[in-house]
Amino acid sequence: MEERLETEVCVIGGGPSGAALALRLARLGHAVCLVERHAFPRPHVGESLTPGVWPLLDALGVGEMVRQAGFLPAREALVRWEDATGRRVRAPAREPGVLVDRGRFDALLLGAAASAGVKVLQPAVARRPERKADGWELRVLHEGRWVLVSARFLADASGRASCLGGRKVPVSTRTLALYGYWRGEIPHGPETRVEAGPDAWYWGAHLPDGTFNAMAFVDPESLRERGIGRRTLEPFYRELLGRSGLLGAWTAPRLVSGALACDATCYRDAEPIGEDFIKVGEASFSLDPLSSSGVQKALQTALSGAVAVHTLLVRPGSADAALRFYTDDQRYSVEQHAAWAAGYYREQHGYEERPFWKRRALPSPPTLAPPEVRPVAGDELQHRRWRLASEASLVDTPCIVGDVIEVRRALSHPRLARPVAYVDGVELAPLVEAMCEGLTMPQLADTWARQVPFRQGVALLGWFYRQGLLSEAAASDPP
Repeated sequence: MEERLETEVCVIGGGPSGAALALRLARLGHAVCLVERHAFPRPHVGESLTPGVWPLLDALGVGEMVRQAGFLPAREALVRWEDATGRRVRAPAREPGVLVDRGRFDALLLGAAASAGVKVLQPAVARRPERKADGWELRVLHEGRWVLVSARFLADASGRASCLGGRKVPVSTRTLALYGYWRGEIPHGPETRVEAGPDAWYWGAHLPDGTFNAMAFVDPESLRERGIGRRTLEPFYRELLGRSGLLGAWTAPRLVSGALACDATCYRDAEPIGEDFIKVGEASFSLDPLSSSGVQKALQTALSGAVAVHTLLVRPGSADAALRFYTDDQRYSVEQHAAWAAGYYREQHGYEERPFWKRRALPSPPTLAPPEVRPVAGDELQHRRWRLASEASLVDTPCIVGDVIEVRRALSHPRLARPVAYVDGVELAPLVEAMCEGLTMPQLADTWARQVPFRQGVALLGWFYRQGLLSEAAASDPP
């Protein structure tokens, strides 16, 4: 007999984005069921986490648990990129990134979600979800029994396969990642290794279980041209690594996993959110692995997505703001990262004429020239008279306000990547509206005294100045 399970939100996929979304929604008071196909821990590529992951893990309340899990800090990288000369890059003095066992890391996040009250069905095989008049239905095979899950809202965290389907818009040249896990007799240093080759780039790192993940990122066409298939993948992979210095991390390295492959092409989903569904993590978009920020972005989509979902469920009147916020956030993240990746590929000069690099080092898009900021002594800066730059304006923008999305007036200017509503927790619109023409910085800060303390006002004016949002008032301007 089929069991029935009713819930408010059903999350499909228990990786970092799905677990984080479920955890956050449960803490916001929603009934959440999560369906995950595989038993955990299970092997998964993507072991390098950037330092930017720590504030996100702390916001989820799992940062200390991850710190205590025995993963490896990523303190140093050996980089051969701009030319053949290797250089060592040390992590900043603040908390470094971390190299994790993804099986254990994902299990920690999912366990935290279960502890927060999320109903976890795992391992469970789900059929394609069906939209009904009042929500969604999903048939799930769990522990030998069929469960009919009824949910008001559906979250797709199922990765590139995306159980909801949809149109994926490519935002990069097609790329294939070939990788494998190695062991050796003596490790030569704990550093992560990054290297550029004529027709590929390479990444390698020591992992907590004592193995070394060596990856080569190539054009899929290079495999087709040589007729590489499953049987010949490992020799090709070994040949690629032989052209790099990755395996110099070991004495007598030996491959212990066989050669593996996965798609590493960047894309975005054309419709990442609707009034009764959301796509998070790689179901929403995928970034170039060059940044090692895939897990970080997955967690970011989960946290921003949770606020959007919460708004849709508890404030239907703000649905348009929630949809626009999440869609804009996805587009901004994709565009920002694509520009960064193309710029970094352009920094490779040894092989810039090779097709692999030409396809990735796209021309830099035209950007507004940086503001001309002449060196001015502090006292002189404060005694000059300033006004808001003429191209600056206030526009209506959806923003996170507490636990929901609301429309706020935000400062827009061509120098800003996107409209800014808050800086250091201070709403900018009331300050901009109170700005008077042709005042000194202390005078401007004094006009904001009702909104912010004087010292904080001075600090905010410093932000306006550094961003090029202030223009010096002409002598003829009224004070």
